[in-house]
Amino acid sequence: MELSKTIRLLGNLLGQVICEQESPAIYDIEERIRAASKARRAGDVGAAEMLAHEVGNLSAEQARAVAAAFALYFDLVNLAEENHRVSTLRDRVRDRHPEAIPESIDAAIKHLKDSGTTLGEMDQLLNDLHIELVLTAHPTQAKRRTLLSKVFRIAKQLERLTHHNLLPAETEEIKTQLYAEVTTFWLTNRARTSNPEVTDEVRTGLYFIDETFWNVLPRMYSELQNALDRYYPGLTISKNWLMLASWMGGDRDGNPNVTHKVTAETLRLHRGLAVEKHRAAFRKLSRLMSFDDKQLPPPQELNHWFEEKRPLPPHLAFLNERYSHEPYRLALALLAKELEYASREDMTQHLVSDEPHSAYIQVNALTHPLGIIARAVPEQIKEHELSPLMHQLNIFGLHAARLDIREESSRINSVVGEILRGLKVTQDFESCDAEHQLEILSGLLEQPAPKLARYAGITEETAETWSVFKLLARVKNIYGTDLIGPFIVSMTESAADVLAVLLLAGWAGCTDGLQIAPLFETVKDLEDSHAVLETLFMHNAYARLLRDCANEQMVMIGYSDSNKDGGYLTANWELYQAQENIAAMCKKHAITLTLFHGRGGTVARGGGPANRAILAQPPDTINGCFRVTEQGEVISSRYANPSLAHRHLEQIVSAVLVASSPQRKNKEIPRAWRSTMDSMASAARKTFRSLVYETPDFLQFWQEVTPLIEITRMRIGSRPSARRSGQQKVTKIRAIPWVFSWMQSRFNLPSWYGLGSGLAAAGDQDTLKEMYAEWPFFRALLDNTEMSLRKADMGIAELYVSLASDTVFAQQTFATIKAEYNQTLEMLLTITGYESLMQNEPRIQRSIDLRNPYIDPLNYIQVEILRRLRQLPDESEDAQVLRETMILTVNGIAAGLKNTG
Repeated sequence: MELSKTIRLLGNLLGQVICEQESPAIYDIEERIRAASKARRAGDVGAAEMLAHEVGNLSAEQARAVAAAFALYFDLVNLAEENHRVSTLRDRVRDRHPEAIPESIDAAIKHLKDSGTTLGEMDQLLNDLHIELVLTAHPTQAKRRTLLSKVFRIAKQLERLTHHNLLPAETEEIKTQLYAEVTTFWLTNRARTSNPEVTDEVRTGLYFIDETFWNVLPRMYSELQNALDRYYPGLTISKNWLMLASWMGGDRDGNPNVTHKVTAETLRLHRGLAVEKHRAAFRKLSRLMSFDDKQLPPPQELNHWFEEKRPLPPHLAFLNERYSHEPYRLALALLAKELEYASREDMTQHLVSDEPHSAYIQVNALTHPLGIIARAVPEQIKEHELSPLMHQLNIFGLHAARLDIREESSRINSVVGEILRGLKVTQDFESCDAEHQLEILSGLLEQPAPKLARYAGITEETAETWSVFKLLARVKNIYGTDLIGPFIVSMTESAADVLAVLLLAGWAGCTDGLQIAPLFETVKDLEDSHAVLETLFMHNAYARLLRDCANEQMVMIGYSDSNKDGGYLTANWELYQAQENIAAMCKKHAITLTLFHGRGGTVARGGGPANRAILAQPPDTINGCFRVTEQGEVISSRYANPSLAHRHLEQIVSAVLVASSPQRKNKEIPRAWRSTMDSMASAARKTFRSLVYETPDFLQFWQEVTPLIEITRMRIGSRPSARRSGQQKVTKIRAIPWVFSWMQSRFNLPSWYGLGSGLAAAGDQDTLKEMYAEWPFFRALLDNTEMSLRKADMGIAELYVSLASDTVFAQQTFATIKAEYNQTLEMLLTITGYESLMQNEPRIQRSIDLRNPYIDPLNYIQVEILRRLRQLPDESEDAQVLRETMILTVNGIAAGLKNTG
């Protein structure tokens, strides 16, 4: 079915639901508002006034219903577009067969072969290859998990509708089911009744591992090996090179709800999913492998393994009698039974207790016998039935995904300071400068660990942080080192921030296999990052840790706070140079580097097409190693549909392979381009900070002309919106609400502000055009901004300006913003040579243009709701209804723009 027909079908079903569940009158109001909005976009002079009049006359209940209609419409349109993308992708694969489609794993390996990559170079690339996706629960997923499940069910029905051999009765049945699903969606409250708990977010992440990653990741392994067989016969890759990790339940930075007990429960939930998935797979294989021992005699190795398991549990003894000549079935049934016993283990209690304990089963107890079976059975059965399970065991183990631990440097320093006061080492560790802190830590790291019994004066907060280190030691002692990812130190400013973690880890006894990853976030910290690393590399205690980790160092760079600190252009250039400097420093000290990219969903937070971003990284900084966050709503948009998830993952793998090719490593960036970037970044930063940090009352302007305050009160995530409550500063408000609020009000300011001034400061437009044509980094920088500018709308933004209490100041500030917007737009079109934004992406350009008339009414309603809401006491009944409508507009605008924070 064509996309337009699918959207029309879903739109008609929604219209019927509105008439039936609300009233025909509500449907008529929604249609009048939609018509006025389309007329406004078409240039009708009086349409804007008509639209404002219609919205202004809505009662609170009518506003709620109309907002719900537009919000649900976008949920349905997004599903239709995703379904269409899957169909288009399948057609492309079919039409090009046997040739690979662009940006696939096969195409990447062919490119490497054609560009002269030798067998030895390819072997080295494969040895270095390590890609890890890190799921995070930052509060950018504005939709409830209950609604996500309904979205997925509608998607399944749309997928059925694309089948070409449906009978008429089957088509009608699907439409009937779609109508029922849309009705249940309409009748479900979009607003959460309470903030989601951390374990709710953990379960959401595990949902995607269960439904998508569990089957898609093994396919990537098979596809890479198939491509190697085709272009590099005889070359195999047996290591784990594509993995998952998570921050959900381990990200403590600014979130007091993530306690050590919550982390222990998170690990239990992870293990529970993995054990159940593997148990189901072994039970299925047991029924499948009913091979008679005379037809396929078992190897002696399997017989010995089986004998070691006697006496058998009662259930297995019964099967042994019944299927005595089917040893493969029995062996697999026994493994399934052992996993059943493992599922009953109270992991959380074992982790928070001090009682001795051993894990019931380790993953090698499964892979060893399965490997024996794999070597014994016919190749076809091994390839189609056993290999996927072997991959799943190797990828997910018995922990589903590694759990990273993240904590802010100031919290760690506070803990160290308090303990040192208790030990009477020093009274003012936190207030010491970085050099003095380094001196104190260096001395302590060379001394035996003290006995840290409870002593007078320790606060509950410090005890909680210390408990995390003790928990990590317990996890590694009982379940091994595979469960835990790196310890990430956010807001790292100095080597002492990292060594403080090492000190606590050493005292707790959890340094075995520990990776400590500094996170550099602000512009200054990015500039200092390589110097911080050199101090660490030359430090005796840290050098010992590195040797234990095979001289591998992970470094995380933050795209969000650097943007809020210096603006889009400056942040991206500082990030680029920081990566170059970090890579050079690691190379100097013979350290293997993995750069961990803290990207969000929006352009302002490092978002954009992942493959384009990877290929735009500095030469010689990836080298097969790539780690990136997948945050909030990005997870559902990329990984809800397994076919689209597969496409996204193969594009990532393809880009990492191509970016790591020997031919790209030594590519030099012309000095003139660097000089141009330096001058542009300086001008852009000046413009950005002049507005955001030097304009008096800018914070008040931001709070009044965006739904910032209302968003921070929404029950979106478990983490507070600011690092410390009660502090009214731009620097203290997190980057996510910073981006989210500007996106909602259609300014999209963080994704472009300052860029126009920066580009204008370059002067030489020919150089800029040359950079755009030949430098992937600069091209990606501008292409990503195009998308943001296309989604921005100064006309809609001006509606929000009318909410400001100081109208003169607000209009002056808006005039400054609009002037920069116009300059950015003009400079972009001049450099790209386009007549309009996104001209080179006509499909996306058309999608945005078609969506705008449906997003605009939600903005008009949101402005009206904000106006009314801000005049009412918080506890009033009317305010509660308006807040519910506010959530509907936030959801709808996010769905329409396909972006939150």
